[in-house]
Amino acid sequence: MEEYPNLPDYAQLFIDHLQKKGRKKSTIKRYSYDLLDFFAWIRVMKKSDDLYTIQKLNKELLNEYFLFLTEQREYSAATTNRVFTVTKSLFHFLQVQKRIKESPFKDFDQKWEEDKHFKKEDFITEEEFAQLFQILSSYEGLTEKQQKFRHLLIKRNEAIVTLLYNYGLTLQELASIERKDVQFTAQLLTVKNDDEKRLLPLEKETQQLLFAYFDSIPDSIKPRNHSSDRFFIAFDYQRGTYRFDYSNYEPKPLTVIAIQKMLRQEIKRSGIRTGVSSQHLRRTAILNFIMKNNSTEEIQARFGLKSALTVQRYENYIKEIETIV
Repeated sequence: MEEYPNLPDYAQLFIDHLQKKGRKKSTIKRYSYDLLDFFAWIRVMKKSDDLYTIQKLNKELLNEYFLFLTEQREYSAATTNRVFTVTKSLFHFLQVQKRIKESPFKDFDQKWEEDKHFKKEDFITEEEFAQLFQILSSYEGLTEKQQKFRHLLIKRNEAIVTLLYNYGLTLQELASIERKDVQFTAQLLTVKNDDEKRLLPLEKETQQLLFAYFDSIPDSIKPRNHSSDRFFIAFDYQRGTYRFDYSNYEPKPLTVIAIQKMLRQEIKRSGIRTGVSSQHLRRTAILNFIMKNNSTEEIQARFGLKSALTVQRYENYIKEIETIV
């Protein structure tokens, strides 16, 4: 039996099961590499890949993983579908073995298809963004508890939405920003994408938003200067202040899931069309940057795009809309 040391024990049992069934060595190796990648991501997101953590996974987190593969890793539809099948098979095995009560794939069935062409619905209009940004400082449609502390969250949320729309960050890049990555004086932001880093110049308005949010955090909870403390931190509505993780003695990071939830709520409150997500904001940032006649190399460097083919999709879309006009 071939073993993979970095796989959790329960995942190695799944691989052993496939080997006993006589699966080809190439299939076993492919499954194992896909699972190693999946668990590496889980450890980043949840700090652990133990069985207790796996039992708590839900559809939303899985969806974020596959968005990560398609939007950030730029996986093809065929590769994404393969990874989906592999991870779904693992969870089915764990359920049959009664190691988990229910597979998170129960209500999550997805099939990706190759889509070479963007549509206007894949982007957000200036009017829609203005409507969304305006609602961030509004108290309309909030519960009494949310209204009570809304003033503490406005700048944080405005900064997050600005980084998505104007700079095209992914949710994972956004959640991974550390205090040392934000250089207020130099007006620079370091963005991490896998093992790569890119340095983005901040517009004055963005720098002011980021500082206003940072300055609003109580000193006892504030991310420490030049540290690896996460820059965007979670809020505790019960206590009416930002959260602090005393076990790690650092501010509690705002997670990808929490950012997604915030965006869904604000998009719903804004009244713009349903279905708009962080991907619409990122795509629009890339589109706007390309329309300023930047080179393919500059575009890839700006947004961490690994393939020039991705840039080509945007350029093809621009040609289509220019033809229509």
